Amino acid sequence: MKARIILIALCIFFVSVLQVFAQEDCSSIFKAKLENVAGIKAVTKNQSGFLAILDSTNKSDAIKIASLVKKMRNDGSVSKCDFSGIAIALMNSDFDLVKSSTSSLKKSEITKLLYKYVYDLSPIEVDENLKGYEKLSELSPNNSYYAARKEHYIKRGELINARKEFISRCLKDVRKDKSILDLKVKKDFYLFVTDTDTPLKTAQSFLDNISKSVPRPDKKICIIAYSKDLDVKETSCPEEYKENLGSTEEELLMRHVQSIPSYKIQKNITGYSILKKINPSSTLYTTKLDSYKKRLHGLNKFLGISSASGEKVFSKSSTKGATLFATVNRDVLKGKSESANRKLFQALTAYYSHSGKPYRKCVLKNSGGTTLGTISCGKESCNFR
Repeated sequence: MKARIILIALCIFFVSVLQVFAQEDCSSIFKAKLENVAGIKAVTKNQSGFLAILDSTNKSDAIKIASLVKKMRNDGSVSKCDFSGIAIALMNSDFDLVKSSTSSLKKSEITKLLYKYVYDLSPIEVDENLKGYEKLSELSPNNSYYAARKEHYIKRGELINARKEFISRCLKDVRKDKSILDLKVKKDFYLFVTDTDTPLKTAQSFLDNISKSVPRPDKKICIIAYSKDLDVKETSCPEEYKENLGSTEEELLMRHVQSIPSYKIQKNITGYSILKKINPSSTLYTTKLDSYKKRLHGLNKFLGISSASGEKVFSKSSTKGATLFATVNRDVLKGKSESANRKLFQALTAYYSHSGKPYRKCVLKNSGGTTLGTISCGKESCNFR
């Protein structure tokens, strides 16, 4: 008899558990169906019911979605799930309630559901957080927490707008300032490359001039200032930024180095050398540095070539953009026939290609400045014309 009672109790317990699981499964199914409705951007739920947030304030779209949700609640096509008793509220993208014929939730229940949605937002979604806490403060005017979070995001929004305006003016005016070669910015970190030997002073002077027309944000600025060839670095950075200084400097400096044209071989070598010191484990910096060093080695090897008699083939060289200009020593050409010179130029072309084609074009000139021909290189080989 005792065993029979225990068995009945266990059966009742298991049936109850299965019902709970079934309800939870149906709830999850309904949530998934809501999330698939076009025009609904988010769905949150708790024990009281569901809150669906729409992606616009369009009234006609809201009416269509409300009608569709009503139809879903009356849909018995899903086996063993009855959605008719589910409580749901719809809000537009401004968090205003959408009037519909779906079963209603109490104001306090809607507030809890909305807070659950807002709480799960990323802090960087400032506008959405602000709208959320403004609505929560409206629904619960005596809640000091909602009021404090609303004030927090108001200040965050003001800071973001002030920062955006200040950065925009800096990036606009820096083009007119000949003492500054480059400026890269990330939030409150400013990396300057200046044309002076006092980079920090130059950077601070520039920011002071900007502040005369556009107010600085209510947050301190971290300045990283380099001289023209990146050989002098000076910083002025608040203590609270020191933890992120290394990684942010690396990011900003990499953006600067990547903006350097590839034909500026030595500048790229200097840039990637500094980046490698900041982050020695980076395979990108190692690969880039090795590549530019190889190009420089090939260039020096080509320009240092000597004739069979021991004379240097080139007396001087220069670059303009992506083109190398090399002046052939007059003694190398002196007394040579046109055929002999043609063979010389062909040999130089082959050697230039073998040296790694440091520049796409190499213009050969005589000592009088007359162009003898141009070595042009593709991916595979070079030719002389």
